[in-house]
Formats: sequence, C-alpha cells, structure tokens
Amino acid sequence: MPGGTPARRILVTGAGSGIGRAIAERLAAAGHDVTGTVRSPERVRALTEAARQGGLRVSFVPLDLGSREAVEAAAREVLTCGPVDVLVNNAGCGLFGAVEDASAGEVARQFEVNLLGPIQLTRLLLPSLRERKGRIIWIGSLAGRQSLPFQGHYAATKAGVAALSDALRMELAPLGVQVACVEPGDIATGFTDARVATGAASPVYVAAAARARSAVEREERRAPGPDCVARAVERLVACRRLPTRVAVGRLGRTTAVFLRLVPHSLGQRAVRLLYRA
Repeated sequence: MPGGTPARRILVTGAGSGIGRAIAERLAAAGHDVTGTVRSPERVRALTEAARQGGLRVSFVPLDLGSREAVEAAAREVLTCGPVDVLVNNAGCGLFGAVEDASAGEVARQFEVNLLGPIQLTRLLLPSLRERKGRIIWIGSLAGRQSLPFQGHYAATKAGVAALSDALRMELAPLGVQVACVEPGDIATGFTDARVATGAASPVYVAAAARARSAVEREERRAPGPDCVARAVERLVACRRLPTRVAVGRLGRTTAVFLRLVPHSLGQRAVRLLYRA
C-alpha cells in the first residue's frame, strides 16, 4: 500500500454511481478490499464484472436502506466474508418540494434512506468495527449546517447525520473506533437528475420552487465532480486520527467558514438570494 497504509476491508453504501462509486473505485485502486452496495439487485453482477475487468477489487451486494429486512440481509452477507474495518455511509436520496407539500410517505422514505437505514446498518456492523478498531465515515452535506429552500427534509436528514456522527464519535472513542463526517457542497453527479419531487405542488409555492430548482441544478452542474469527495475519504482512511467534520472542495470549505462566522440570519439571507426563494 502507498505510504505504508495497511489494506482494509471497506463497505461503501450507494456505490453504484456518483460519489459512492468514485469512493469505491478510488479506495480499491489504493489496494483496499471494497464492497459496495447498490439498491438494484439486477445491477450487482454487472457492476462486479465491470470492476473486475477494470482491475479493481470491488464486489457489490444489494441494499435498499428503506427496508429493514434488506439492511439485515446485506449486513449478514458482508460479515459472512469477514469483519469490516471501515464503513462509509454514503447512500442517500433527495426530496425536492415545499415542506407543506410532502406526504407522510415521501418524508418517511427520505428519513429511512438517509438516516434510519444507515443507523441500523451501523449498529449491525459495530461489533465488527469495535473488534477491528475501525472507522465510520459519514457522507453528510453542507445542507446539514444551513438548510435549503424546498429541500428541508433532505437538509434535516443531513443535519441528523452530522449530529449522529458527533455522538458516535464521543461514544466510540474509548472503544477505539473513530468517526468523521464529510460535508460536501454542490457536487456534479447524477444526484441532480435523480432528485424526486413531491407528488403535490401547492400553487403558492410553484414559482418560487421552480426558481429554486433551476438554481440548484445550475450550481450542481458547474460544481466539481465526485472525485474530490473520494480523495477526502481516501485521506480519512489513511490518516492516523480522524477530524470531526471535513468540508470538501474550495467552495465547500469557504462556505463552511462563512456559515461558522456570520449570524445564522445572514447565512439564511445569502441562501435565499442564491436560490431566489
């Protein structure tokens, strides 16, 4: 391994595309034994074969984080092949729309996939991670620090990810497990196109929501690619001691500093101007 970093067994959720795939491929290229999860069982074989042909040591297992039974099955399958040294909780989905317009089912799905499913998976893998004195790396978002208009539920899950990461870090430190939260800003991935809109759209929000969505898509499509997040995760796997939170990208780091220094009301005003809400 470059730099003397030992090869580790790493589980990356949501590794079929975007940030998760970039992370899985980068860690495999660095010599780690990587297992990636993908929601669609039909894609498992094709993705595993593509990785093999590319000379990467990546295997895939199916996992729908919205299903408790699927989470349990995936954890069993992963642990059958041996203990896990590093868990990268990356998988997630985005719900776009006014808080008022989101149905109970849409909100439940957002929280199941982005927060509750990853919590369950983490709990199931913690005995292995404690045994290996491993690491948990959460992929959060700067939206967890400053919510965004018409993405309130998504931002709430990412704020939950950050809070959970902080709590786990304190609880697990005496047991030798390190925890960190990576907080990207806008990243150019398929996440933009995969974002799901609420089924309802109240007339009072239509114009503002359309302006905000246009701004979101514009910012994301001119943002850096997912490899900047993958590089950050690779550094976290290799470093001796994990930082608490890591803002990614020059704009992401600048934004994190801005949000930390200015009054919250000023941060919200800046976001409203950016997204024309």
